[in-house]
Amino acid sequence: MAGRTKRRSRRTGDDGGTSRFLSGGRDDDPEVSNLLGISSSPLFNPLSLLPGNFSFDSFASSLTPTKIVVYGGILALLLAPLLDSIISQATTMLNGSKRNKGKAISAELTSVGSDGKYHGRYPNSLLTLFYPFTLLRDVVLDQPIHPNDVPFFWHVHTTDEEAVKKVLTTCYGADLVELNTVEDVEKAKKLDLITSLEERNRIGIGALNSENERLYNGQRRSPLIITSPHIREVAELFDQDHFGRMFSFYRHPIDYDVHPRLKEKLPPEAGANNFLTRLLSDVHSGDIGFKELGIAKQVIRQVTVTGTRDLMAESLFRTGKYFGWVPVSGTGTKDGEEKDDIIAKSCIDNQLQAFPGERYADHNSREWQVFYNANKMDCQLYELARSTWRAQIQTIIPLTLQKKRAGEDDEDEEDGDEELQPAAEGGR
Repeated sequence: MAGRTKRRSRRTGDDGGTSRFLSGGRDDDPEVSNLLGISSSPLFNPLSLLPGNFSFDSFASSLTPTKIVVYGGILALLLAPLLDSIISQATTMLNGSKRNKGKAISAELTSVGSDGKYHGRYPNSLLTLFYPFTLLRDVVLDQPIHPNDVPFFWHVHTTDEEAVKKVLTTCYGADLVELNTVEDVEKAKKLDLITSLEERNRIGIGALNSENERLYNGQRRSPLIITSPHIREVAELFDQDHFGRMFSFYRHPIDYDVHPRLKEKLPPEAGANNFLTRLLSDVHSGDIGFKELGIAKQVIRQVTVTGTRDLMAESLFRTGKYFGWVPVSGTGTKDGEEKDDIIAKSCIDNQLQAFPGERYADHNSREWQVFYNANKMDCQLYELARSTWRAQIQTIIPLTLQKKRAGEDDEDEEDGDEELQPAAEGGR
């Protein structure tokens, strides 16, 4: 027996726990007990309760249906705790292996493809559905704004584009990178636009540093903003080190003033049938349903600082405060914040006077009913944009307040410097 045991042990190799178990290791060995899932104390033996002269043959011949039911019930009661313990331990082991497996998978989530696609804020199961919008920040949850985030103005409508760009350049002194065609976007990809802008200190930490002044709580002068009507193509310019942070304006479908480059992109039948839903879901022809509507709603609700045409002045002021843009001739200091707000509001109002307002439709007319039936999804998107605008009154807060709530307030750093300075002087 000893020879067989030794041969079996050699075949199993030098693995400690398995070798001892196969080579007749003691049952009271703690490692063996853990492997078997039992404690070192002896198990209860139900047969010890039977009398010494008990005979299974005579017992079996005397069984009746009633006795079988009774004895079966007693046996079930005796074995129930043991079975429950075995099942519980097996479940724990399985759940543990699943958790460990999940950790191994999650470590690979950030390297899905060698081409850089499907990177972003979601697990793999959702990336393919919502990509490339995963490369745009959640404008509410991802606060405060990171210095590496790149402002992106997505303009669907021509009139909105003209009005917003006028305000950005005149009131905030913004530098615009205008990617109006798909060819412009492809060229930007080949030139690695984002990296180039960071190397020139036009975005990122370098854009915050100034030899002449340090603005309060991460505010900026003359911000650099990427603008384009091509949301999907531009989103792919961003990466996990430089997420896009988007703002856009939404109109009622009956008042659409679609950018001419977007009209070229979609077939003619899409123009009169839920244009915006098709554009955001990337389904340019055929039927669309709740899946496509859900993708479009997610863009508005999650990754857009939302503005509406009828509230453009308030929307632009909110956007400027959210990104921390200092208006032209503003101070960018804490004490001058109220004065900066007055300057920004006055400039925005003056610039928007030259642009037409929103057009309204008679909802009781037959023409409106025909239009609504053909564009129900886009009408829903507009109502969602308006409700998102109202919700963002509370959630899209100024950058200075974002920093303060996150414990990154410049005042805290100044207080720390003041505390260190007396200590250093005392050391002298």
